[in-house]
Amino acid sequence: MVSATDGGESVGRPFASGETVFVRFTVTGARSAKADDDSDPRVRLRYSITLTDATGLRLAKPAAGEVVAELAPEDKQWRPKVHAELELPSGLIRGEAKLAIELEDQVANTKAARTVEVRLAGPAIPMDAPFGAKDFGFYRQEDAPQPVLTPAYRAGDTVWARFTIVGFARSDGNRYDIAYGLEVFNAAGASMFRQEVAAEQAGESSYPRRYLPSVLSLQLGKDLAPGAYRIQLLLHDRVSGSRTSSDHRFTVE
Repeated sequence: MVSATDGGESVGRPFASGETVFVRFTVTGARSAKADDDSDPRVRLRYSITLTDATGLRLAKPAAGEVVAELAPEDKQWRPKVHAELELPSGLIRGEAKLAIELEDQVANTKAARTVEVRLAGPAIPMDAPFGAKDFGFYRQEDAPQPVLTPAYRAGDTVWARFTIVGFARSDGNRYDIAYGLEVFNAAGASMFRQEVAAEQAGESSYPRRYLPSVLSLQLGKDLAPGAYRIQLLLHDRVSGSRTSSDHRFTVE
């Protein structure tokens, strides 16, 4: 059984970054044998539990252990129970993970295995996504919950934008290093402002990051003429050396 709380009910919902996957199961068919000192029969099991993503990368530190128990005559129907906790990393993407359980009965010298699918929550990002900005949206404020349907501002306003950087390279230690900037053009296509590096995102993690939520802002001049404008988002992957750009339009009323 897989649950989101210790001792909780089995869940079918996806697990999100940072959550703990609680695993528990009962072992049936374990054989017992007399101990060397002729005491009560003894059950001896070894188990390992691993959780991997769709590419086979481990999502959590594997759980492993041993179950050893002496059985009194009244314990003939006793079944060993195993509990484990697997802590998920940050940066998960939507998909299916594989929970693999391996058992070894050291008395019977037999092995058994079972796999269970665990759904993961997160943004839907293909493993082969090209380097670029995904889900670019204009906002009224930095913390606004939803993007504006029509990106129209007034002179003197602050233009906020949020987007997700995907498809970047990683070096040893899953290290990433991204810089992004912007260039602003008027309706005639003339450049009005350019900032090669407006922000940077760099770091490393035990589990590879596949997306980076990002934000930028542009302060409009109070005397800016009404009309159509264009932001060109400039992305630089410093690990691979790749560069890319994308255009995003707004108006000043």
